[in-house]
Amino acid sequence: MPESQHPLLGGLTPEQCDAVTTQASPLCVIAGAGSGKTRVLTRRIAWQAGEGHIDPRRTLAVTFTRRAARELRSRLRRLGLNDAVRAGTFHGIALAQLRRYAVDSARRPPRILDSTARLVAELRPRADRAAVTDIANEIGWCRARMVTPEAYVEAARAAGRRLPAGRGDRFAQIYADYESAKRKRQLLDFDDVLARSVELMATEPKHAAAHRWLHQHLLVDEFQDINPLQFSLLRSWLGPDSTLVVVGDPDQAIYGWNGADPDLINSVGDRFGGCAVLHMRTNFRSTPEVLDAAGRILGRSPQPAVRPSGDDPAITACDGADEAAVLARLVRQRHRPGSRWRRQAVLARTNAQLEPLRRALLRQNIPVAATSEAGLLRRPEIAAVQEAWSRDARLASCVADTRQWLRDAPSLAEDPGGPAALDTPAARANVEAFLDFAEDHLSLDPDANVNSFTTALRADDRLLASSDGVDLMTFHGAKGLEWPIVHLVGMEEGFVPIAHARTAEARAEERRLLHVAVTRAAQELHVLWCDRRKLGGEIVDRQPSPWLEAIAGAAGPGPSAVDQLAFVTRAREELRSRRNS
Repeated sequence: MPESQHPLLGGLTPEQCDAVTTQASPLCVIAGAGSGKTRVLTRRIAWQAGEGHIDPRRTLAVTFTRRAARELRSRLRRLGLNDAVRAGTFHGIALAQLRRYAVDSARRPPRILDSTARLVAELRPRADRAAVTDIANEIGWCRARMVTPEAYVEAARAAGRRLPAGRGDRFAQIYADYESAKRKRQLLDFDDVLARSVELMATEPKHAAAHRWLHQHLLVDEFQDINPLQFSLLRSWLGPDSTLVVVGDPDQAIYGWNGADPDLINSVGDRFGGCAVLHMRTNFRSTPEVLDAAGRILGRSPQPAVRPSGDDPAITACDGADEAAVLARLVRQRHRPGSRWRRQAVLARTNAQLEPLRRALLRQNIPVAATSEAGLLRRPEIAAVQEAWSRDARLASCVADTRQWLRDAPSLAEDPGGPAALDTPAARANVEAFLDFAEDHLSLDPDANVNSFTTALRADDRLLASSDGVDLMTFHGAKGLEWPIVHLVGMEEGFVPIAHARTAEARAEERRLLHVAVTRAAQELHVLWCDRRKLGGEIVDRQPSPWLEAIAGAAGPGPSAVDQLAFVTRAREELRSRRNS
C-alpha cells in the first residue's frame, strides 16, 4: 500500500508523516504546543512495528506522569497494539528495575522513603511547614542536578538559588543530615531509586545487558523537562543496538526551578552523535489570535494555525477587591446552556491565588472541579480499596478481583462490605483510574505486589478530576491540558513573572511558562489584571505584567515603553472612572 494511503498516515501533515515514518535514530522531534505529539508518537510506534522496524514487545515509552503513560497505552490499544508496549515514568521504570534485580539475585527489595518533607520535619522539628517544604524542594533540586551537600554552596550561587535555610552552609548541613538519616535507616528516596538504577547498569553487566535487550527501542516524551539525573539514567539504558526517539519543545521548558535542564534538548545534537532533528510547528489546538499572542510573548513568529480565526484575547483591568466577582461574571457569561462547565479553566501563577477565586465561583453557584492535583492515594474510595488489599498480595490478583467486583456491583452503595462503598459516579471513576494505573504498573513489573505499586504511585499520584466544573489550576498544573476557554488571572508584575525570578534565566523560564498558559486556550483567551490589591494587610498599587501588552497585540516582538505606559494609563483611567461613577 502506498504510504499516502496508509491508515496510520491519514490526516497527518507532511511534517508529522516524516516524524512517523523516518527510521533515523537517534531522533529528536521538536513538537510545538498543540502540534499533535502524542498522536504522532503513538502512530510512529504502530507504523514502525507494522513495518518490522521495531518489536513492540521490546519497546519502552518514558513519560513524566502516569497520566501521560496511561493515555499513550490507551491510544496504542486503539491502534491494535494491545499491551505490548511498556510505558511509565522514570521513577516507575527504575523502581521496577530495582525490584526485578532484587528478586533475581535473592536480595531484599528496596525500602522507599514515603516523604522527603516528613524526614526533614523530623530532623528539624522547630521548622514550620513552609520552611520544611522549601528545604525538601531544595533537596529535590540538588538530587535532580546531582549536587552533593559539599558542592551545594557553589552550585546554588552559580544557579542564583534562593537559600531555604537562610545561608548556604546551613542548608548544606541539613542536606547532609538528611542523607545520613536515610543511610542509617536503609531507605531510598525516589531520587535514590534513579541513582541506584544508574549504578546498577554500570556495575552489573549481565543485568544491564538483559535490561537493554528487553528495552531496545526507547522513546522519551517531554524531553525538555528532563533533569541531569534522569538523563544519566537514560544514557545508561542505551546500548549499541538501541534506538532512541525523544520528543519535546524548548518553548515549554518550565521546570528549571525543580532541577530540569532545558539545555539538554537545546543541545541534543551534541549529546547524541548523529541525532536527526525534525520540527512540528503546525498547531491544531488554538485559533490564530491565541497563537499570535503566544508568539509575541516569546518574541517570534507564531505557529501556523489549523483552526479558523476567532476573537482577539480580551483583557480586563479591575480592582483586587473586585477580581473574584469580575471573574465569576466572565465565567457565567461564557457558559452556554446545556454545555459542560469544564469547557472553561481559570489559571493563576500560584496556588494561593486560586482559593479565593474558588470560593467566589461557588458562591455564585458556578461548579468548580475537584482539585486536579489531589493525591489519588488520599481519595477515600481509593483508601478503602487499599484496605481490602494485603500489602504483600500479588497486584494482578487484586486488580482482577476488584474489576470483577465493580462489574458485579450495579451500585457501589449496594455492597457496604466492598472495597469502595461510595455511591457516586466520581468514586467509581476514581477506582477505575486507580486500577488502570495498577495495570500500567504491571506492564513494567508483572510480578509486582501491592506494596511496590503504591510505593511507585507516590512518586506521581496526580489524577484528573472527573466531576463537571470549572477547572482551577496553576500555570504549571495546566501543562499538557487544553480548554476551549481559558481565563488567566493576576497578570501583574510580581505574579507574572513571579517576584523571586531575578536572574535572566529565571525570567526567561517565566516567559515560557506564560506561553504554556496562553496556549492552553483553544478558542477564547480572557486575561485579568488588577491595578491595586490587598497584600500583607495593605492596599498596594500593582503594575501590569511586562508581557501583558504582548497579549493585547503590541506591534513587534514586545511592548515599547511608550506603548506600555499608554496601556497602563488608559486602563487606570477607566478604573478610576468606574470607581467614581
